[in-house]
Amino acid sequence: MIRKNWLILPLIIIGFYYNQWKIQNSDSEMVFQELIYGFLLLIFLLFLSLSIYKDYHKYKLSRSVKNYLPSLVGLLILLSFGVTNLVLSMRDNSPVIIHASYDGDFNGAWFEFRENGTYKFINHAGIGADITRGKYQIKDSLIVLDKSKMGNVIVSNTLAIREENYTDSTKVKMLYQIDRNHSVSSENFKFLINKNVVDLEKP
Repeated sequence: MIRKNWLILPLIIIGFYYNQWKIQNSDSEMVFQELIYGFLLLIFLLFLSLSIYKDYHKYKLSRSVKNYLPSLVGLLILLSFGVTNLVLSMRDNSPVIIHASYDGDFNGAWFEFRENGTYKFINHAGIGADITRGKYQIKDSLIVLDKSKMGNVIVSNTLAIREENYTDSTKVKMLYQIDRNHSVSSENFKFLINKNVVDLEKP
């Protein structure tokens, strides 16, 4: 059975690793990562096309739908790729209400606070990035995170929105990490709020 339908094996193996790597690396970004996924998908489609071609010719000889088993397995695995990508993308469906970023030239980091009470923190360094997700609460100018440490950037779970003078006539809003006494706990990492919080709170 396996020898006759040997194409099932590469379809299952490639499908398993594609989904596994997609899920495991869903909270990290690397250079060429999408190229690797694209290459796996291309190889999978080549095997699937070959499987459909062979199954069709076997079906013409025997008129048995059982000959389409490898192709059916391949199509189900292909469907699982779409389900995996859809489920992962749904985590970022809620609108971003606050976006704050830190520019460290070669490195960088930013927050995306969403309307549904979740946040995404991206810590970018060189050729890759680590992504941390969680929940937050906001009250007035304070944002409380469900985590108190993220890499070497975030060392407090409490953030404060404060206004600073950018020029004599312009003010900007910054996001600071603060301790229990509401003192800034990390002067090195302050985040520029790229969207006006007041405007975002309006319906």
